Amino acid sequence: MPRRSVSTSLLRPDYRFAVHGDASGRGELMIRYAFRLACANLKRTQNVTLPFFIASTVTVFLHFLIMTMMFNPHVPEIRGGSTLAFIFQLGVFVITTFAILFMISIHQMLLKKRKKELGLYTILGMEKKHISLILFWENTLQALASLVLGLALGWIGGRLMWMILLRMLNSPNGLPYAFSWTALGWTSVVFLGLYLATTGISLIQIHRINPIELLHSEKQADKPVRFLAVKTGIGLICLIAAYAVALFTNNMFTALMVFFFDCMLVIFATSILFESGTTFFLRRLKKRKSFYYKPDNFVAVSMLSHRIRRNAASLTTICILSTMLLVTMGGSAALFFGEENALSESNPDDLTYTLSEELTSSQRDEITAAAAELAETHHVTLEDVQIYSYGEAYSKLEGKTLSPFTNDDYLVGFRSAVIDYGYDIFFIPAATYQRITGQAPELQDDELLILTGNDQIHLSELTIQDKTYAVRDIQRSTPFTQRKYNNGGGTNSSDSSELVFLVFADEAAMLPVQDYLQEGEWETSTRIGVNYAGTLEDRTAFYEALNQKVRSLGPVQYATCLDYDRQEFKSMYGGLLFVGVFFSILFLTATVLIIYFKQISEAMDDREQYIILQKVGMDEQEVSATINRQVMLVFFLPLVTALIHTGFATPLMQTLLVALKLTNPIFTYACVSVCAVIFTIFYLIFYRMTSQIIKKEVAF
Repeated sequence: MPRRSVSTSLLRPDYRFAVHGDASGRGELMIRYAFRLACANLKRTQNVTLPFFIASTVTVFLHFLIMTMMFNPHVPEIRGGSTLAFIFQLGVFVITTFAILFMISIHQMLLKKRKKELGLYTILGMEKKHISLILFWENTLQALASLVLGLALGWIGGRLMWMILLRMLNSPNGLPYAFSWTALGWTSVVFLGLYLATTGISLIQIHRINPIELLHSEKQADKPVRFLAVKTGIGLICLIAAYAVALFTNNMFTALMVFFFDCMLVIFATSILFESGTTFFLRRLKKRKSFYYKPDNFVAVSMLSHRIRRNAASLTTICILSTMLLVTMGGSAALFFGEENALSESNPDDLTYTLSEELTSSQRDEITAAAAELAETHHVTLEDVQIYSYGEAYSKLEGKTLSPFTNDDYLVGFRSAVIDYGYDIFFIPAATYQRITGQAPELQDDELLILTGNDQIHLSELTIQDKTYAVRDIQRSTPFTQRKYNNGGGTNSSDSSELVFLVFADEAAMLPVQDYLQEGEWETSTRIGVNYAGTLEDRTAFYEALNQKVRSLGPVQYATCLDYDRQEFKSMYGGLLFVGVFFSILFLTATVLIIYFKQISEAMDDREQYIILQKVGMDEQEVSATINRQVMLVFFLPLVTALIHTGFATPLMQTLLVALKLTNPIFTYACVSVCAVIFTIFYLIFYRMTSQIIKKEVAF
């Protein structure tokens, strides 16, 4: 099978006339022949240009779709629309930034792979301005085609994406899809600007061409990696440090500050280890004579060593993109499918109020009667009305001692005492406990009851401000700690296991403790919890009517309504999943394209070496085995590393998700694991496809 070569149209007499003929027809003919040659090049190299065209089209499609959603005038009509609009704005920023970096880097990769071809053009007599004109036409044809097709697909698929978004958010289907000319204009500006930038970069590089160096650039091996042991040690230290930060950071605020730094540290360590670590591994393999001096192993290891630095850069990019995909998709899926978990943590009841003052018994009776009357009016079934006053303090329970936090406890660190020992402490007198539960505790002044859903708390006594109280009982299931949605009965707690109710004999015994833990602030609040059942329309009408009644009694410090929060959560989590899917598709497209280009370009570069190997005695089966070994390293080393990175990143991600009320780590790990399995399956399918393409590419 003859080897591919540049188009023979370069040698035609009419082309030579276009270059060297009289000046009157030179420009017009050169433009025409450059266009024809550009079309011929795109067709001849379609195994490379077609995947790039598809990736460009997908990027335009995703960018146009998310911008259409952002500019849709009906988004504010969705409950939680302001949150959704912000998510779309963030998505546009991320996709635009990633598209710019991705398209420029891929274009540069393709240009580098054409160095030999461009050098041959100059040897055959073409001037740099003629080569620039050919590249101009190639870039123009690809840019216009991908932009038009991407916008057309976005126009066709936009309505479907809008319907899917409304279904995810449980929003009314009557909201119409609005095509946005503004989104079309901005997408066109972004990608036409990208086209101009990549074309300009190409033209600048063309004018720096040295033809002789270009012809031999593919045969140049990478320089040996220096300071191998030092670099490997630095890479391992950085990676271990990044993993340690991810594992041991339990403070949500610290996690927010160290997340970006930790990501950069992982990228840096991965880059070093893929270069120095791979080199170290290959050198170890060379020293194992029983392994290295087998024909297929010998060739595979030698070829990998030949381009170790270029391999390291590509492997790092593939690994980081895969990790980004897994973290993005896993986190978005955990939030979306963990919505009910988040709702139950922030809404112990269907309707919860916290008033910043204590209510009298007549006011409590008034609210209870009003709730019963409004429930009958609006056709809902009233299940429960709970009203009680309490004192609250976020305090440190360490061992058998309960105390306020000191300044040192609030210092930001990987492990914070505020997180490790912090509990929401509620103070109530025995009379309140008896009114709610119907049971009389009969406590002495130096005794107390503990009410908590935390199974880890086991105390026989509790010391508060140098006074030791005997714990009469620890009750795990009471109307205070077990509400309708099994939260813990608090006002706005993020985790029911952090709630602890202390029941004292009377207010005289309770007030000194309240004063000590509240540090003299003397705040007493009233909690109102209402549970009811009915249709969404009736429940909404009941809430709005009762809401007016409650707010007329005094200042409301905090209020939650499950039905309203559910829609807000759907808007936020659904929007995050919607944008997360877009990100994942973009990351997957970039990952697949980089792997494909790397494998194809190296297969084309190695074709001559494989021909020589066959001439010196290797049969086709041995050559195939050698190819498989190289492909397996390129494919599976980034995959395994990305899975390890994701495993260590998940604890840090879970710490961040607590801010969004997702407090169930098992659920997060399950979602990330499912995403990892699905991604691995797709990865293996693409590995199989690429292996076949590479074997065809090096066929001889």
